[in-house]
Amino acid sequence: MTTEARVRVRDEGAIRILTWSRPEKKNAFDVAMAAQLWSALQEAEAETSVRVIVVTAEGDYWSGGADVNIFLNMGSYAPADLAKVARLYEPLRACTKTTIAMVQGHAVGMGVTMLPHFDLVYASDHVTFTTPFVKLGLVLEYGSAYTLSRLIGIQRAKELILRAAPLDARIACEWGLVTRIFPAEKLRDETLAIAREIAANPPGAVAEAKRLLDRGMELGFAEATAAEDAALAARYGSKENVEAVMALMERKRRP
Repeated sequence: MTTEARVRVRDEGAIRILTWSRPEKKNAFDVAMAAQLWSALQEAEAETSVRVIVVTAEGDYWSGGADVNIFLNMGSYAPADLAKVARLYEPLRACTKTTIAMVQGHAVGMGVTMLPHFDLVYASDHVTFTTPFVKLGLVLEYGSAYTLSRLIGIQRAKELILRAAPLDARIACEWGLVTRIFPAEKLRDETLAIAREIAANPPGAVAEAKRLLDRGMELGFAEATAAEDAALAARYGSKENVEAVMALMERKRRP
């Protein structure tokens, strides 16, 4: 496996920025890029100084999907290496830190189906989102039958998958596939400003709130509310709670 850097890592305060760096291949995922992203996500999760993880890419594409050479040479890869590509959503779903996709370029295939596994998705207003699976004689992936129907609605999910045509950023945002869109020249600044706001909040509370919201997608109302009540009771009077309240009171006392 090549040791060439496919994922570049940079910290800006409590924000870790992971940048896919394979623009000559439209940031298509080969086994090396998948393995590097998997490791980078796990390392960011383990690093206590990191509070928010932002994933972006170099070039005109966020990702062109899976590298076609994987399909043409399936027998030459170890099953564990192929699993890194096929199940790349796992480290995203396991992450307790807030994850943000900063989509600066076009997204295709798994570049789209990966998005529901991020907490937030911010995109440049010129990009498109394409899921060409059925045109290739394939079907959807990455748990999309579950995630897309819940995120954008079953009929919109069917149009996205069955039509297999590019979806522009404005419609993607209206549907809920994307959280917000920004002009290309403002995307980075706007995304990192939001990331800094999240990073400034008590990390334990952010992680617990994220967990409750994710669980709430799968639980009924009564179970989700019970989980909230239990978590809230545990956090009343906690170190984070007391420190945050004291800081708020101090700010109010200032002239």
